[in-house]
Amino acid sequence: MKQLLLVQFVGVMMLSSCTTYGVRKELSDIESYIMERPDSALTMLEAMDRNDLEQERDKARHALLHAMALDKNYIDVSDDSIAQVAVDYYSKHGLEKYKARSFYYLGIAYYYQKNYTKAILEFTKAAIKSDSLYLGMSLLAQADAYSHTYNDAERLTSLQKSLSVYNELQRESSVDIVNFRLSQTYSNMKRYDLADSLYRS
Repeated sequence: MKQLLLVQFVGVMMLSSCTTYGVRKELSDIESYIMERPDSALTMLEAMDRNDLEQERDKARHALLHAMALDKNYIDVSDDSIAQVAVDYYSKHGLEKYKARSFYYLGIAYYYQKNYTKAILEFTKAAIKSDSLYLGMSLLAQADAYSHTYNDAERLTSLQKSLSVYNELQRESSVDIVNFRLSQTYSNMKRYDLADSLYRS
């Protein structure tokens, strides 16, 4: 009887291990193409069986990728519970880049809730730990949030930092976006000479 129970236990553990391995491989695959094919990534993430996400680590990674895929597909999500799952885990475990990204997407959720104070706080946390791409994104999002609080001075600072990052990355489209928003900010601050030069460029 004891031997039978042992065999059953080992079988369950092996099955669980196989499921966990399969889930992690699928999540890794999705992460590898999420930037180029966010629509496919979102489809795969939403098709996954949540019951297979047995480990907190896997739930957090799925939540982070889900929040990322929604954002990359231009779906405005004000539900902060998705990113919060990632924040709760990555605040204590995992790579710093995942921690930063989870803060960024929680900030995005607060932004769409129009809770700009909370959004700014999360974008600030994200900017501290981000890799270069997400640093630029966090600073630009932070600037947008500051615009809704009518804080042009802080908006200007965030935009200038973001511009520096995007120039280093040589992301011309992002540089153009930042320069346009800088010109708006200078105009708001009645610094029309700077606004005009940026508009012309």
